[in-house]
Amino acid sequence: MDVILPAAGLAKRMKGVPKFLLPANDEYETLLEIHLKNLVNKCENIYLPTRPDLVPIINSLDFDFRNLKIIEMVTNTMSETVMNTIESTNSEHYTLIMPDTYFHGQQPYDELLESNNFCKLACWQIREDQRGKLGEVEINDSNQVTKIVDKVPDNGFEYAWGALSFSLQLKEYIDIADPHIGYAVKNSIENNEIVEAFRLKGQYFDCGTPKEYVNLLKETIL
Repeated sequence: MDVILPAAGLAKRMKGVPKFLLPANDEYETLLEIHLKNLVNKCENIYLPTRPDLVPIINSLDFDFRNLKIIEMVTNTMSETVMNTIESTNSEHYTLIMPDTYFHGQQPYDELLESNNFCKLACWQIREDQRGKLGEVEINDSNQVTKIVDKVPDNGFEYAWGALSFSLQLKEYIDIADPHIGYAVKNSIENNEIVEAFRLKGQYFDCGTPKEYVNLLKETIL
């Protein structure tokens, strides 16, 4: 199993500050470093696709992770970033985690890395302040995702997804014009593919906005 940590975005909502380099715990480890430490001994390769201008910054942090591979690219969407990474690697299964996220409480890494199925989503109960900001999922009694929506206010689903594993088969559902990989998952569900979900205890933080990042700091540092 290989891992993709897509980090090629422009971080416009954070005024260009690389979100994945934000400190996130008492030891002031960055969001990216926390993910890397949880992944380094559990997977074959960790691919970090990122913009060329960010590579010197990442290298300056001296991350000594034996299986971290930085891939330089300039893309317009996260879907394009993922597609480019898949096409430049040779794995049959991938785990994808956004490097600007944080998992507080139960961790999803092992469950995702052990999956060999078509697609599996890590899901958390959505907080009210996250409504309309995340991808929400409807999950049936068999832990199958029956519906997925993206950033729909007042949608009312109980869970949001925040990371996933998938087989190479998902590639046929990826449209590089779509904002992120969640649209490929949605396309696959509409084509009657089986997408599994597992529920985690704890909280999921998407640090793409200052408010969500401050909420995370309240839980971990402040």
